[in-house]
Amino acid sequence: MPLQTRRSQTVKVRDVAREAGVAVGTVSRVLNDHPTVTRELRERVEKAVADLGYELDVTAQSMRAGRSRLVACAIRDFDIPRFAIFIKEAEAVLREAGYTLLLASTTNRPDVEIALLRAFRKRRVDGVMMTLSDEQHRDVRQALSEGSMPVLLIDRGSIEALDRVTADHRRGAGLATSHLLGLGHRRIGMLVGDIKAFPSRSRLEGFREANVAAGITPDPRLLRDNVLSSEDAYRAAASLMGIENPPTALFVAAMDMLGGCLRALRTMNIAVGDGISVVAGSDSDLAELHTPPITAIAWDLAAMGRHAATMLLERMRGDEIERGRGLTVPTELIIRASSRPVAN
Repeated sequence: MPLQTRRSQTVKVRDVAREAGVAVGTVSRVLNDHPTVTRELRERVEKAVADLGYELDVTAQSMRAGRSRLVACAIRDFDIPRFAIFIKEAEAVLREAGYTLLLASTTNRPDVEIALLRAFRKRRVDGVMMTLSDEQHRDVRQALSEGSMPVLLIDRGSIEALDRVTADHRRGAGLATSHLLGLGHRRIGMLVGDIKAFPSRSRLEGFREANVAAGITPDPRLLRDNVLSSEDAYRAAASLMGIENPPTALFVAAMDMLGGCLRALRTMNIAVGDGISVVAGSDSDLAELHTPPITAIAWDLAAMGRHAATMLLERMRGDEIERGRGLTVPTELIIRASSRPVAN
């Protein structure tokens, strides 16, 4: 039969076996990467697969093996550019292990998180990486306990039964606050996200601890929380700078909210560095390229992605490892020209 005719028909496993001169079971072992197959048999089967244009039915194979070879990643939103670094590195590790990564957005809502967990379970994904809007939410915790697939939390730290990868936001915020205090600032405005979530809660703790260590009681009127968008950051910064005794420094601790804050300062004709010191809670291209460059907290998101994927793979394999492992990536403060001594 000419090869052209063969390719026009649906090629089955038995056709591959006939072409390679082996049993159907041997073809199956090769396709499933069984370690007992010799190199010579593997090469014969792979050549037959290529010659016939055979395409593996991944869905059927997954059903037989009890695995989908799918991993889901659910994050708050897709508007945080630096989080793409995490996803890129995690996807590379998972792809190397033969998995496909699915992405979803939780929109920072518990009802969406619950719906996604149930959808992942129905689609039989092998594992999940995700953020949570509220780690103490009863219904979310119930949904997490219902699924058989392992779940790894991204930058969330209070559910000790689950594996998690976090950054040391508490230390980073402490470094940033101590830096500003050392420059003579005593009225530091802070913009932070939802304090029900681990990163914002940790940053607020680090900020307060650094003030206490310096013998200073921070003014609660200088705190703006639940800053979750660039517009939130714009309004919060404008609000702080519009009060009777405004801050001399702004700590923009909410991730990726620097742009909104800088826009507010520009609108109000307040010069960064000269008119007010600014520290970003997350380093970015904007922080580095702004004039003047912005002092910022940095951590290795690429490493976080690799660690998260590796830990989830270990859990999916059923390795004998302790329950609820936690890995913390260190933070550092990159000092740039935006933070200067307070004007007398």
